[in-house]
Amino acid sequence: MTPLSIYVLTFNSEKYLSAILQAVAPLADDLLVVDSGSSDQTVAIATQYGARVLHRPFDDFRQQRDFAQQQCRHDHVFFLDSDEIPSPELVAHIQQLKQSGFLHDAYAIQRDWIVMGRQVHALYPVGCPDFPVRIIEKNRVKLSEQAVHEDFVGYRSRGRIELPIKHQTFHSMDEINRKLTLYTNLDASDLARLSTRKNFALRQWTSPIGAFFKWYVKSGNWKDGRVGLILGVYAARFAHQKYKKALQIRREAGL
Repeated sequence: MTPLSIYVLTFNSEKYLSAILQAVAPLADDLLVVDSGSSDQTVAIATQYGARVLHRPFDDFRQQRDFAQQQCRHDHVFFLDSDEIPSPELVAHIQQLKQSGFLHDAYAIQRDWIVMGRQVHALYPVGCPDFPVRIIEKNRVKLSEQAVHEDFVGYRSRGRIELPIKHQTFHSMDEINRKLTLYTNLDASDLARLSTRKNFALRQWTSPIGAFFKWYVKSGNWKDGRVGLILGVYAARFAHQKYKKALQIRREAGL
């Protein structure tokens, strides 16, 4: 049987952490929680489930993931965000993969997005369901350069598992606003550093219009009632703020 490391990145993650760790416990030959300074019961919950707990100050998601992967004891790694709960069917399938052997260097897994208790059609910048990579062979697969919405490169083949992870994101307006600030700060940093575009001053006003149309109308979020409208506005706000902040970063750098 192939041994499997499992890690979760946490920060004040007590809301769903018990459900996550209980779900993955049958799979884990090595269970790791990397915490960035929680003040709630996150660390106590992780310890209760026998996880190794390592502490690292948060700078961006890429660096945090890279650190976690390097600390994993086994080559094959299954990882989750602290609001992603794997379904029993998915856990059973991964158990079968452990027994039969992993045929691919990476596996993309179905992820359903739950916002304020409702499964939605999309959440900027992805549709629902999406299929992020969540199982890797860490010695072959590397992280991309983005600080947020990071991806993986270097795999020879990628499998696809159509059994869901339930992503319990955005359970309140306060959380939407908090994550909007965090994600746009990180996205703006990437944009200012990597993008060759020069028209940020204009795009901070034009891109929100397209973002609202794409992520409310075209995506089907209009079918999701009040929650869908909130997410359409979220997409527009995100587009505005990331270009506004990227413009500010470039001006401060004299670019």
